[in-house]
Amino acid sequence: MRRLLIITAALLLSAAQPAGAATIDNTVGRMIARSSFSGKHTTLMVWDRSSGRLLAVHKRDLELRPASNMKLLTSSAVLEREGTSARLRTRVYATGSLSGGTLRGSLWLVGGGDPSLSTNVFAVKAFGGYSGHLSDLAAAVRAAGIVRVTGRLYGDESLFDSRRTAPFWKPSYWMDCPPISALLVNEDLYRFGNPHASANPPLYAAQVFHKSLRGHGVTFAHGTRAGVRPAGARVIAAERSPTFARMLRHMDHVSDNLFAEVFTKDLAVHGGRRGTTANGVRATRNALGDIGVSLAGARIYDGSGLSRGDRLSARQVLSVLTHAAKQPWGRTLRADLPLAGVNGTLDDRMRSGPAHANVQAKTGTLNDASALSGYVTAANGHHLAFAMIMNRGGMNIAAAQALQDRICQLLAASRPS
Repeated sequence: MRRLLIITAALLLSAAQPAGAATIDNTVGRMIARSSFSGKHTTLMVWDRSSGRLLAVHKRDLELRPASNMKLLTSSAVLEREGTSARLRTRVYATGSLSGGTLRGSLWLVGGGDPSLSTNVFAVKAFGGYSGHLSDLAAAVRAAGIVRVTGRLYGDESLFDSRRTAPFWKPSYWMDCPPISALLVNEDLYRFGNPHASANPPLYAAQVFHKSLRGHGVTFAHGTRAGVRPAGARVIAAERSPTFARMLRHMDHVSDNLFAEVFTKDLAVHGGRRGTTANGVRATRNALGDIGVSLAGARIYDGSGLSRGDRLSARQVLSVLTHAAKQPWGRTLRADLPLAGVNGTLDDRMRSGPAHANVQAKTGTLNDASALSGYVTAANGHHLAFAMIMNRGGMNIAAAQALQDRICQLLAASRPS
């Protein structure tokens, strides 16, 4: 016990003392070697963006399951292709003729790939009020002069394919990601905070919208269905999503898997392809390639990191971070990441020490994977980027996070030349 206390004290002391570039690699190496994540269980790199020097490395090319560190790739690709201020739109189309407040036809709620579209109550609980608002869309339909509809209300998700999951997902992941669709209301959840979702997102969205329309004085002669809007239908109302910068902040702060998967299919559509996960992954690779990121050897099957086939190395993740920092949207990406000890999935970590309110990074957690990658400012003002991924069967997540936090404290206290 006395020996264990001495080792623990030495590790904490090494993390607290300012370190130069020559000692950071050795200190990090000792930390990993003394943990249960040595050898093939960890891939790590630390880069000094200010001096252009490599500060620490451990099996840089070892490809491991990145868990939600995959969202760093998705976020960067979205910002590169879509931009920070772009928005998505959900539209309502009408068929038939309108006379005296009666539409002799049907309405079509057509999804535009906005994962934030919500009722007011859900929007406040889930997104702090920042979302596409279903009630505003219903009010716009009423403002168009429609009081009664002789037909139905249809939900149209045809912008994407109808695959609800991504390749190599475990069946239990229904608790981690609701069914993927181009038309979602309240993230397809029956209730906020409960993982149970509808098996038919476009029908569920139409049902919730039907209720909202009734609340705004619009009645229907028939019920709701899922379907594809016919040619010739005309737009009568539209609702915009928040900006991509704002939606990515939500996605990365709480690690929202559904947002990541919807955005992956949005990337495919933006590139002129069918809204599928495979096309979205291809678009992600292309977008990152355009900013200089090499993903040779990487295995990417989805946008969230849930896929058991995903594999990334620290070198690949670090390449995303360093190249993203050079882009006009680089500050947005960093601002969208959780802040240590302050918010998001890092709110209960690094609540003191030099890493507190300094480290901005994306977490990643699965039962056999833990990751932390992002940015930190050293004690002498140098801007560092780091990537850490740890995999192990029956992994001790708390131990992995503790090691990651100690390394971050070391980096924040360091003074690399």
